[in-house]
Amino acid sequence: MNQLRPVALLALALGLALSGCKPAPQAAPADAAAPAPTSTAAATTPVAPGATTAAEAAGNCPHPVFDEFLKHFGNEIALQETSTADPLLDSHIDAEAEPEPRKVEEKVPLAKVEWPVMPDPATLQRQGRQMQVTHLPDGQVQVQMRTPDTSDQQTYTFAQKPCWQLVKREDESI
Repeated sequence: MNQLRPVALLALALGLALSGCKPAPQAAPADAAAPAPTSTAAATTPVAPGATTAAEAAGNCPHPVFDEFLKHFGNEIALQETSTADPLLDSHIDAEAEPEPRKVEEKVPLAKVEWPVMPDPATLQRQGRQMQVTHLPDGQVQVQMRTPDTSDQQTYTFAQKPCWQLVKREDESI
């Protein structure tokens, strides 16, 4: 056993001496695959430990592009339930208010929202309704659905938090 001790010490000393050495770069074989490109954004943009960037978070969203999201949101109640703010800012016109109709705003808890919260855009044309999508300067998107020549008009406001989410619904119908 005593004879192994000097060998172990020599191996330890050799390991410590070599730990500061870096192997010389070697050429990859010609048939080896090229390494995948890496992003340098993480190296230049500080991110708190455990935090995700907006791009990473949006990458986890099922439909990060708004137009695709809207198609699915309109006809999938399950997506509406998971992509509606809690509480939802809701407004409507109280036609019976005195002395004249007035706008009423309230925050509706998700548990009290009636589903579907928004009609399917694919069915609007058959119903004689129109849809207009407006991208706002603050990044939000408004979807207006209306019946021409009537007061039947609703506006749905979406924000990316980090996935698209319905944050406000306005019904201007009288």
